[in-house]
Amino acid sequence: MKIAIQTGLGELSEILKAKGFEVVPFRQGGNDVKITILNDIDEVYEEIDPVTFMGEEGEEMVLLDAGKLSQAEIIAYVEKYMQ
Repeated sequence: MKIAIQTGLGELSEILKAKGFEVVPFRQGGNDVKITILNDIDEVYEEIDPVTFMGEEGEEMVLLDAGKLSQAEIIAYVEKYMQ
């Protein structure tokens, strides 16, 4: 399972890679992305909570809003949901 990260979150990307997670650019991860981390929420996602579950059961993806969460909070969520 992969973590997709939006451009501009390089430091967070490097931290997650150092922790052993597979990190890919946003919209380039294919079908097995488990977590997506966005910083600049566009109109499609503007009404979401900082932590949102999208998709069907068994194929859910977690969407994290880096604009509303600290790096420490994001890392904690990633570690929780990537188990």
